[in-house]
Amino acid sequence: MTLAPYEAENSMIHRQRSLGLRVLRYVAALYVRVVIGTLLTVNLASGAQFDPETLSMSTVKVVIKSTEGVKGVATGFVWQTPSQIVTSLHVLGSHPNAQIIIEFNKKRRRASVSKILPEADLVLLTVSRPLKNWQPLRAFQTEKPTYRASVTALGFNRGALAMSTRELLKGYAKPEVLKQFLPPNAVEKLSVSNIPDINLPIYYLDGSLLPGFSGAPVFDRKGQLIGVGNGGLEDGAASVSWVIPAYHLTNLVHSPIVQLPKLLNISASVFTLDTQAVQAYKAYVPPFKPRFKDFFLPSVYASNPREMRPLISSSEPIRVTQVRYKNYLFTKVKTRSLAQLLASSARPAEIHRAVVLFTKIFNGRVIDFSNTQFDVYTDAYYGINLVVPHGASLIVDDNGYLVTQSTHLCRLCPYELQFHGQTLDKVDRRKMSSQPLVFMRERLKDHAKELNEEGEFFEYTDFQTIRHFGDRRYVLNSVFANFNEPFVANYELNYLLIATNRDNWFQAQAINTAFSDDYLKKLVRYQGVNCSAISLTQDQIAFCNSIDVAFSTFMSAHLMGFSNRFYP
Repeated sequence: MTLAPYEAENSMIHRQRSLGLRVLRYVAALYVRVVIGTLLTVNLASGAQFDPETLSMSTVKVVIKSTEGVKGVATGFVWQTPSQIVTSLHVLGSHPNAQIIIEFNKKRRRASVSKILPEADLVLLTVSRPLKNWQPLRAFQTEKPTYRASVTALGFNRGALAMSTRELLKGYAKPEVLKQFLPPNAVEKLSVSNIPDINLPIYYLDGSLLPGFSGAPVFDRKGQLIGVGNGGLEDGAASVSWVIPAYHLTNLVHSPIVQLPKLLNISASVFTLDTQAVQAYKAYVPPFKPRFKDFFLPSVYASNPREMRPLISSSEPIRVTQVRYKNYLFTKVKTRSLAQLLASSARPAEIHRAVVLFTKIFNGRVIDFSNTQFDVYTDAYYGINLVVPHGASLIVDDNGYLVTQSTHLCRLCPYELQFHGQTLDKVDRRKMSSQPLVFMRERLKDHAKELNEEGEFFEYTDFQTIRHFGDRRYVLNSVFANFNEPFVANYELNYLLIATNRDNWFQAQAINTAFSDDYLKKLVRYQGVNCSAISLTQDQIAFCNSIDVAFSTFMSAHLMGFSNRFYP
């Protein structure tokens, strides 16, 4: 069939239009795919890594304030809607009339309790006038982080004005339940209150959360919420912290409990590092000067309690003191007396052992060391704790050494406190993994060799001990001295601590070179002198002060260790 000229022309135009439409549809479809693909790429990229700038818009500071001032400081995060805040229940404490204040970028909002999940120590707060720029977190990662996975907590260190991150590693523990990491005194109290449940499955951390990070959101490398930071318990110089799995948030939102539990005050008394006005410890301060064997009896602590002054009295944000040394960042977390460290320690015998050793060296002295004060620093990533005499500065000197500095402590003083850390190479890492005790004793031999290059030192092996902190973390301590070396002006007592985990080893040295011939004569002359007596001569006062300095230096080295110790 032959088409007329106009029909052929119309047919050609129709075909051209059809082709044009098909091309247009193809281009449009291609454009849509490109746009959608780009959007998906952007979305995936935004969730592919932890972005603190974005996630900081979901993180807030939680302040508990009563008529007496600030009672607690923690971190929280906006959950699902702008008006909902999640934080740790224990921070609310036993203050029914206290105000809950949410702080964000210098702006404040009041909050009220909406839902409570006591067994997970979680509370959902409601804010009536949420800020417009709050970005709620709406989902969480259900899968458990793998061993050694990197996680990051975002929060406020002890009420600091600035928000900060803390990078941590997921540790290994079996069973991974809360009870395994709690000191016995905490187990006893939390078993009564059940806030939180001591059998709660948790995520164990290789490092340690800082005070104020209770309630902090914890994220994986992709920026996905995996849990809620919790802790603030004390175990001597160490601290105890963990992560509550994020799946408990679902139970929190649907919890029927809306009022604070009556036994919350019991739990709050355990989380001492998270309370701004810390409840005074009930530590024994004797009306007389006891013998050491009397002072350190556990039964003494159970009687004649005397309330000590609050550890922190200011309601102002605490100034954060930090020291960076190599790949470590040490943050000052607390100041405690020896009596307070003993009262919170799960293993006070380890502290007693150091006191016994010290009193053997200074035999016959009647001194009450219970009120000797110490400052505790922690590296959150590795969970290692360093202790220095209260008021001494922890600094990195011109030679790159981590040392303490004060009126009595310096490189040219009779008393020194030095720290040294090092990352393990592959060979040492394998040895540490397979034969940790062999590795530590090799470091001990290296130290003895260095000492004997300077003199004739002898190790008192009877006092050598090794403490196990779980998950291949150990601390070895030993004593060296050159009291038998001839022709020296001053003898040296060297107390060494070596701490190691899978990747690093860290050592502390308490060095005492005050043992001159004159000082040794005073040890004999003043044997039995009561250093707490009022009627002392100036020479006796100076001698007793030297013993105080020697003890605080010695004990500081001894208290070095790791947080989150196992208690199977």
